[in-house]
Amino acid sequence: MKQVTAAIIRQDNKVLIAQRAADDECGLLWEFPGGKLEEGETPEECITREIKEELNLDVEVIDIFTTSIYRYNSQDIKFTVFNVRLIGGNLRLNVHNQVKWVDINQLKNYNFMPADIEFVEKLVRDV
Repeated sequence: MKQVTAAIIRQDNKVLIAQRAADDECGLLWEFPGGKLEEGETPEECITREIKEELNLDVEVIDIFTTSIYRYNSQDIKFTVFNVRLIGGNLRLNVHNQVKWVDINQLKNYNFMPADIEFVEKLVRDV
């Protein structure tokens, strides 16, 4: 089963969301940044690497926000979503169209990747 990680990066009552590049699969949809595990990598290592590669930000894993299995193109994908703390770096977009700090109560106003919708709902419920 393919494994994917995503990050919930909070600041005040806002979270960082990222819009996929227009020419990417599911282009211009919003997501929580993250990516696929590489061979021999732990989910925690994956999320810190992916955030550095995609956004040039350094994060520290706090804990697991949630896990989920999502079926996409006839394949099951295991998502591990982490609460992470921003500890450094200078934001630079390497793969995304844009990023935004969004109030948790406003998340439902954005068109998210289908796999991320349940994470949005959990965030809003937990406020």
